[in-house]
Order: sequence, then structure tokens, then C-alpha cells
Amino acid sequence: MAKNIFITGATGNLGTAVVDFLFQEGYQLIGTTRSSTATEEKIDLYECDLTDEESVAECFSKIKSNYDQLDGAVLLAGGFGMGSILNSSKEDVLKQYTLNFMTAYLTSRECVKWMNETGGGKIIFTGSKPAAEGDGSGVLPYALAKSSVIDLAELINSDGDLNNIQASVIVPSIIDTPPNREAMPDSNFSDWVTPEAIAQNIGHLLSDSASSLRNTILKLYNNA
Repeated sequence: MAKNIFITGATGNLGTAVVDFLFQEGYQLIGTTRSSTATEEKIDLYECDLTDEESVAECFSKIKSNYDQLDGAVLLAGGFGMGSILNSSKEDVLKQYTLNFMTAYLTSRECVKWMNETGGGKIIFTGSKPAAEGDGSGVLPYALAKSSVIDLAELINSDGDLNNIQASVIVPSIIDTPPNREAMPDSNFSDWVTPEAIAQNIGHLLSDSASSLRNTILKLYNNA
């Protein structure tokens, strides 16, 4: 029987690669979309505003009516923003926390509740190199929010009341996507990490062979 995997950000550049890879691996994929008209043959999509607590709860209620259990979650949704301690406003920081931390928190909370009732599961968060390396120069609000995502994974892993729930964090460097190539046309694209490479590593974290891993922070930097 195919394992059920929940994915946020499934229709983005990275999400598409992850969906393609996990679909080929035989998983049943469930995801969220902002558009009620979005359709995708490889993944069962549900309309949801990931920044809204009520919307996330309603989305999971619909998903749970169609699926008995949740085996894994890959939380890719988020957003990037520039800014330093010298020029970042309160609104800049709150925006990054909403896009990156709150979306991860609200969705992972629903995943944890469900997994805790059905024997456990795996949750994969998306961190960032500035947060993991402690270098938020020029991207302070973004790095702060992603640091909180990494902390959230650690706190889930240390919660003794949870039933066999494993949280991991993937930490990409610059991802080789069309928008990044357009934004940085003079860069050496071969130094960047590809969506396909990230997808394969996510597949490993979801596999049975990775079940013994704990507190995993997987740095996918390539040469960037």
C-alpha cells in the first residue's frame, strides 16, 4: 500500500521536482494550492491559505476525510526577502515569519496531531544556508524566520509526548531555477544545487533506510 505524503509548495520550481520524483517512487501525494482551479495528475491538491490558521485546519479536515493516515510531510512553502539590521522594519520581519515560519508551524502542527494518532511519521522542513551557518548579512528577516524553522524541528524531535515522529531539515544553498538564473545571470549555475538533487535527498529522508536518523540537518550546498 502506497504511503501518503503531504507537500506544501508542490507547484513551485522545487515542489514540481519533488512531486515528480516521489510520484515515480510510488508515493500517494497530497498537496496544497492557492487556486481552487489548480489540477495536477500526480498529486491530490487542496485549496489552502497556509498563513491562515483556520484555513489550514479546514484543509486538513478535508484531507483526513479522504485518507486514513499521514506517513510523511515535505514542507517547501516559503518566501525570500532581503534586508539587514540597519534597514529592516518590523513589517519586513513579520512578513518573513509569516511566509516561512508560520506556514511551517501551522502545517506541521496539523501533521503532528494526525501522525501522533496513527503511529508516527516523518516531517521534512526547509531551512536556509544563512540560518544554518549563522550568516544573515543582507537577509536578516529571512534568516531569522528560517532559524525558527530549524528550532521547530529540534523541538518536535525532543518532545517526549510524541509517538514516533521524526523531524528533519533540508538546507539548500542557491537552487538552480529559472527565476534564480534570471536574477543572477553572471553566476556559475553549475555551482548551484538542482531541484532534482534536492528531491532525491528528500526521497532518502522519507525512505525506511533513513528511519534511524535523528535531528538531521541535511546541507545541500553543492559548491555555492
